[in-house]
Amino acid sequence: MSSGPVDEHAWGDSTEMFGPRHAFRESLLLREIDRRATPGRDALDAGAGAGSMSRALAARGYRVTAVDGSEGFAEHLGAVLGAASGGPHRAVRGDMTALPVDDASADLVVCAEVLEHLDDDVGAARELRRACRPGALVVVSVPAGPFRYDWTDRWAGHRRRYTPEGLEALLADAGLVSVDVYAWGFPVTGLYHRHVYRPMLRRRLLRGGDADMGAPPALAGRVLRAALSLDRLFLGRRPGYMGLLATARAPG
Repeated sequence: MSSGPVDEHAWGDSTEMFGPRHAFRESLLLREIDRRATPGRDALDAGAGAGSMSRALAARGYRVTAVDGSEGFAEHLGAVLGAASGGPHRAVRGDMTALPVDDASADLVVCAEVLEHLDDDVGAARELRRACRPGALVVVSVPAGPFRYDWTDRWAGHRRRYTPEGLEALLADAGLVSVDVYAWGFPVTGLYHRHVYRPMLRRRLLRGGDADMGAPPALAGRVLRAALSLDRLFLGRRPGYMGLLATARAPG
């Protein structure tokens, strides 16, 4: 399978997109947000997917605008955030290169595991900057290592993986400042990807299924989450990393 054609997964078909790696990565994003941003302000979740980040931001007191290109996800986001009932949150379908938000409308912008899916990641980065109020915090995550690009990336709809220097340049060229990029995912995330995720996905595809991987059984999930947490001891280590996380600010 590693050398043969792999059909691209239809992103947005399912709202069950959670797993131990997703949860660990999101905990790293939220750690940066908790350190650097002020709850109670306006947050944009650009490419919100199934909404786990949007829910976490809402629970922290942010007024969340969740945008996703999938109609199914946008409807799901509206339901989980209660946007349809006239609350402080909003969920909307939109293009990441033409975000349906006003200029300078967000104090916090999150874009997690989105840019790698887009043909025009440059335009999307500029849109993130456009949405920022002066001094707004921007937090981004992407998969790392172009040399790691394989059939699982093609299945997931990834157009690319990033180097630290490439991600830093992308955000800086969009007009953001104080860009800081660090690597994560060594050693357990890499082992998980090679020896758990990739074999499970291969077996599923060989059986003819194209469902999302979803979450593992509860006990296995707890064990995996505990194991992945060991990667916190090696944040920033190179080589061996699987993902990149960046923080930046809008000027002002």
